[in-house]
Amino acid sequence: MNASCHCGTVRVELAHKPDFINLCDCSLCLKSGGAWGYFTRSQVRIDGQTHGYQRADYKTPAVEIQFCPTCGTTTHWTLTEHLDEDRVGVNMRIFEPAELIDIETRTLDGRNWFGDGDAVHRRAVGKLGKDIFL
Repeated sequence: MNASCHCGTVRVELAHKPDFINLCDCSLCLKSGGAWGYFTRSQVRIDGQTHGYQRADYKTPAVEIQFCPTCGTTTHWTLTEHLDEDRVGVNMRIFEPAELIDIETRTLDGRNWFGDGDAVHRRAVGKLGKDIFL
C-alpha cells in the first residue's frame, strides 16, 4: 500500500493492510486527524522529512506525531524514548478510501484512557466505510 501527504513531500509505503484501524478520541489524535493502523518498523517505509510533536500535557508522552512540514498532513507516529516497543502508527486517512473498505475499525475511548491497562472502546467494532472520511 502506498500513500502520501497532501503535497506529496512525505510518502508512506506499507508491507500490508493493517489488521484494524483505531479511531482514538484523545485530544492529540482527534486534533491531528489520525485513524491509526499499527505496524512494526520493518513493515513501514517513510520517504521525506517530517516534523514531530509530543504532547506537553503528559509527563512521559508515549508517541510523537509526525507531519509534513510543507502541507501539515499527519502521516504517522513513532514511539518516544519512554517506550521500548517495535511499533509505528500510520494515519490511514492518507490512503485512498477504496483501499480501506472492510478493514475492522475500533473506536477507542482515548479521552478516558491514560495508558494503564487495556484500552476501552466506546462503540462496537465495525467495518470501515466512507463515513470515516466525512
